[in-house]
Amino acid sequence: MRPSPARLKKRNRRFKEPLRVRLKRTFFRVTKITLATIALPAVSFCGWWGYRQAITTPYLSIHNINVEGYRRVSKEEVMGLSGIKEGQNILSFRIKDSIGSIESNPWIEEAEVKRRLPGSVTIEVRERYPVAFVKLDSLYVMDINGVVFKRLSKEDGLDLPVVTGLTMEGIGEDSKGLQEGVIKLIRTLTERKGFDITQVSEINVDPVFGLSIYTLEDGIRLEVGVDSFEQKLSAFERILRSRGGSLEGVEAMDLNTPRSVIIRLNTNVVEEGGEAHGKKG
Repeated sequence: MRPSPARLKKRNRRFKEPLRVRLKRTFFRVTKITLATIALPAVSFCGWWGYRQAITTPYLSIHNINVEGYRRVSKEEVMGLSGIKEGQNILSFRIKDSIGSIESNPWIEEAEVKRRLPGSVTIEVRERYPVAFVKLDSLYVMDINGVVFKRLSKEDGLDLPVVTGLTMEGIGEDSKGLQEGVIKLIRTLTERKGFDITQVSEINVDPVFGLSIYTLEDGIRLEVGVDSFEQKLSAFERILRSRGGSLEGVEAMDLNTPRSVIIRLNTNVVEEGGEAHGKKG
């Protein structure tokens, strides 16, 4: 037999929480919300106040700026680009902004800025190492990594070999590996002893025949292809020694096969009885 509605209502009333308990729970819920609402602005204000105190306290004033790694770019120029000055608060600048400004100088490849609390800043720069000029619409400077980073100016005071045969449009689209070959060749010439980069006047890039070196002293063309540069340059030095250090009468050398170098003589030598098609050395 089902209980009547009147009995159900009476039973529910009996098990219902007392009003005092329900009021207490509601009070605590409202109190938590109120405290959270008050605490958030308070914490924000305390954070803002603390930051303001930190960036205005004389204790954190910069008293020393140390600049390292500069050679071509002066210390004063690096400091000026960084925007950091002695006397300002050490927390008042953004490191990322300072680095970006310093690296806007084309000679600076990479910069690093470090805070040394309470009042010292260290700026480290790594400058580009120029190894050649690149002839495009004008002369540009290329670094040891093959980056063409600036137009040549008189103030640069550089005396470097010239890379010819490249185009503005072709830079970055090195389908035949010629630009990579130029970088490898320059690295080889820079690092080796004997015949090195200081004795080179021009490096020519040809999409068919590869790379050729023109010597500074006699303007002799050395055809070296696109690889194995050390072996080919060593073969050139052996031939040079066998000729007593003289390249007189030589127009070009094909060094693509180091064990069988082809020497081409100039017109005057040919007219005097030399071999018109060159000889092996």
